[in-house]
Amino acid sequence: MWRGELPLSRVFWEYTIGWGTIVNLIGAGAALIVFMKDGPLWLGLLLHFAAVPMNAVLVTSVWRAAERESRSKLANFARPASVIWFVVMFVI
Repeated sequence: MWRGELPLSRVFWEYTIGWGTIVNLIGAGAALIVFMKDGPLWLGLLLHFAAVPMNAVLVTSVWRAAERESRSKLANFARPASVIWFVVMFVI
């Protein structure tokens, strides 16, 4: 996946938008629970930012797969959409 070998539609829709969003929401929810229960700040921050490396891999994978499929309409949409997704997931 990292090298852009998988089909762009699968990397973007299934892994990035689907699984990536689920993982980010679980991490954000766990961090929120830690903060609400007055848990350690470091633990809440760790849970919140734990998915950032995975998100970076997903965005890189989308860009590399889009480069391989550069003539498709999805490639023109997926590149900026993956960066916007990354920023939104970083904030959430």
